Amino acid sequence: MRRFLQGTTMNDTSTSDSFENVSLVFFGGKGGVGKSTTSAATATHLARLNPSARVLLISFDMAHNLSDLFDTEIGDKITEILPNMHAIEPDAERYTEEFVSTFVEKAKSLAYSLPIVKKLTNLEEYIEDSFSAASIPLAVKNSIFFEEIITKAGEFDVFVVDMPPTGNMISIFEVPRTSIQILLKNTLESMDKVISFLRKIRKINPLHWFKSPKKEQRNTARELLDMLRELDKRGDLVMKLLKERSSLRFVSIAERPSYEEIRRAKQIVGKYVRLDGVVINKINPPSCQCECCISESENQKKYIDMIEHEFQDQNIWKAEKMMTETIGIEKLVEFGKMLYKNNEYGEILHPSINGDDDVK
Repeated sequence: MRRFLQGTTMNDTSTSDSFENVSLVFFGGKGGVGKSTTSAATATHLARLNPSARVLLISFDMAHNLSDLFDTEIGDKITEILPNMHAIEPDAERYTEEFVSTFVEKAKSLAYSLPIVKKLTNLEEYIEDSFSAASIPLAVKNSIFFEEIITKAGEFDVFVVDMPPTGNMISIFEVPRTSIQILLKNTLESMDKVISFLRKIRKINPLHWFKSPKKEQRNTARELLDMLRELDKRGDLVMKLLKERSSLRFVSIAERPSYEEIRRAKQIVGKYVRLDGVVINKINPPSCQCECCISESENQKKYIDMIEHEFQDQNIWKAEKMMTETIGIEKLVEFGKMLYKNNEYGEILHPSINGDDDVK
């Protein structure tokens, strides 16, 4: 399979029609609750249930561990796990570097071409410091990559996404709405101070940026606007996919910190993506009957009840604590069967809301 995104450009964005049958399944929650294991097991289970489906498992967490779970090197390339399932642990910095660097260099070039720049002392150093790839917030870089990975990988039917802990997850969902504004605010702040009307860069005619614009200046200005408009277009597509083709499931354990985190996050995520339910992970099995386990199980029961009450309009999946490490395909298959029981492929991808008894 070709290297992921190799040879793609900003101008060959797929249309929304290409994604009418695509499904995105996100797993989020507090760190250490088993998001990666649940994501990997879900992708494996879906691929085995439907051999004709093309499944891509993606880790958006900075601390990738899919390689550890599958006991195989994955890294920054699409890697075959099953004939119809692949995985990637992408380096968001590397995939966004080309776009960000190109944008920054064009912005610097345009700034230097302004006659007023030559009249202001010490501005060159200021521009070099302000117009840099490092000045672009990580959230914007992650958003650009998120848009790139979704809109360019049209050969997959299902994306199963292992998201970072809740705060970073929400920023990834949020930034596609405002990526242009943030990019302008942070990258073009210097130019804003040099010439105030660049704050309205998306609305003005590039020909009006200069009293007597040269052809090269006009071309650079148009290229910048084209990049921003393309980013805006991709952001709109991603927001459409999030709203119409996506499912978010929280992963939690039956403890207070994890419960409180998903309870708070529930109030925020609804405006970005559909929340379909909660996976309650690492529940003590009935066979655990030592004094310590019994006490822990009683505490777990309290928080299981609280989760079920708080998320009574969503689905609840439950997974018992595995007695051995969930490492390798066989163990992930075992985990997936335990989690989804007799649910069919479509039920897992698009579970009903309001408590489907077959899913619970």
